[in-house]
Amino acid sequence: MRGHYLCVLLMLSGLALAEPIRLNTHDLPPYSRPTENGQAEGMAVRVVQCAAARLGETVRIQFYPWPRAQSLVREGVDDGFFAASQSAERDQYATLSASIAPQQWRWYLLAGSTLDPLSAEFHRSASVGSFRGGNMLDSLRSRGFRVAAVPTQNENLLEMLLAKRVDAILANHLVMNQLIEQKGLLGQLRSVLDQDKPLGVYFAKTFLQRRPAHFMADWNKAVEACRRKRGE
Repeated sequence: MRGHYLCVLLMLSGLALAEPIRLNTHDLPPYSRPTENGQAEGMAVRVVQCAAARLGETVRIQFYPWPRAQSLVREGVDDGFFAASQSAERDQYATLSASIAPQQWRWYLLAGSTLDPLSAEFHRSASVGSFRGGNMLDSLRSRGFRVAAVPTQNENLLEMLLAKRVDAILANHLVMNQLIEQKGLLGQLRSVLDQDKPLGVYFAKTFLQRRPAHFMADWNKAVEACRRKRGE
């Protein structure tokens, strides 16, 4: 009877390990985007899928608005979210992996603007914006900037800058540069580096407690191997 009980426990344990890792993301090209057939693609998605495959894991990737993608992990519904930069608030309930993709926070201004985003005067008086739910918005508020625009999409953020509803916007450089090129706006805007903020996967602490202690170290090694393979 005891042997049968142990067998059932082992079977249940095997089933638990076979469950896919539930990861949330959002529509943010070139990092992640849903395809027409419901799959996920993008530079961050490819690294996540590669790392999971190296560890013999499967991942289920779901797309949500960015605030919802994070709250589902904070509430214990899902296992993690990406691509995300480090923040003290996120650190309370999740652990950040090694970098899966680069990111620069850059200020974007109209080409004719004489404002200096790194000056004290800009900090005191400029009206700025960033997209809702992002680490950048929290950073702007904590640093005391005059935040006047918080749209849910980077495209709307760019439109607000072009309409002169704000003096400058803070955005992810790859995302915004792609939008600028797609809209034929090269030469109409300029950018200034704010800071480097690489992106990783935030795994819920409750998820990591259910996994072997070496899971995160193994995951990070797999991520680094995948990025080397891609020449990053």
